[in-house]
Amino acid sequence: MNPRKWCGLLLFAVSLCCAEPLTDLYEITDGVSGVQCKYDHFVLKPGEEKCIGSINGAGKITYFYFTDDSNGRIYDGLVLKIFWDDQAFPGVNVPLGAFFGVFNEQTCDYKSLPMEVNHLCYMSYLPMPFSAKARLYLVNDGDKTYDHLVAYGIDYVLEDTFREEKSRLYCQWVRSNPTQKGLHPVLKIQGRGHYVGNFLQVYSKYTGWWGEGDTVFSIDGKSMTHTPGTEDEYGSCWGFGSCFSMSYVGYIQNEKQQYRMYRWYLANPVRFQKSFTAVIQNRRFQGNDFKTGQLESGDDFISVAFWYQQDRAEQVLLEDYAKRTAPSRAQNY
Repeated sequence: MNPRKWCGLLLFAVSLCCAEPLTDLYEITDGVSGVQCKYDHFVLKPGEEKCIGSINGAGKITYFYFTDDSNGRIYDGLVLKIFWDDQAFPGVNVPLGAFFGVFNEQTCDYKSLPMEVNHLCYMSYLPMPFSAKARLYLVNDGDKTYDHLVAYGIDYVLEDTFREEKSRLYCQWVRSNPTQKGLHPVLKIQGRGHYVGNFLQVYSKYTGWWGEGDTVFSIDGKSMTHTPGTEDEYGSCWGFGSCFSMSYVGYIQNEKQQYRMYRWYLANPVRFQKSFTAVIQNRRFQGNDFKTGQLESGDDFISVAFWYQQDRAEQVLLEDYAKRTAPSRAQNY
């Protein structure tokens, strides 16, 4: 094998080992583990829903996986909803595939610390705390019947200390088709919490460098640029080369004008006390003059954002199936 490839594999292995949260693995706590898993045949007609997990007590979900026999084309009309405690609205309210980084019913294998997809197994290790109960549902809001063999599992731990825990996981899907004024709003919220990451899917008809846009945060009303370029935000520099999949960052699709990436803020969660906004600019590079080479674009952006928040009172919205799957209106250049 090429020495450079050996070096790359070694660095990848080292990065995973160093990033693993092993520091408190030895601790014996008062928690008791449980699991809910099933292999079944699901038939969900449009408008129907099915509860796939019901946990009573105080604790946290530690692992969630799902697979079906769609050969990697998880139906976009299948929505994952997770309700925390007695909240009237779901904290997680996104297409099931998109929760795991699948867009346009196209699966890409990748390996990151909190999420991974491997040979049609969709896995999440994001901790999901609750103080009284958790309910997981699959809802068909599409226009056709979901008829598939499925398997899924939910690992959790129950422990009284979580009765006082106020943090809850939230997740939101947003599409800009196309972006307006060269901007895509990844997340905008009021409250106290921290932002931990996102998936981003871009469809661009531009044949040149499409990813010149910065990521901009507004934390408690103060605006700041996080990275000066899309590739910087998602773990590369001076443009994207070949696809890669790492602990915190990944660029996992580069084909047919489709670009997919992820970024996790695990070692550096973006903390806020009053409000938070994350926006990514949609800009392309033209010409050789650095100062005048950026132009606003109108590409098709889809993102899924993940964050933890306490005492949230506002519902997490999701566009209906028709709008989510509408033909792309990405501009020609």
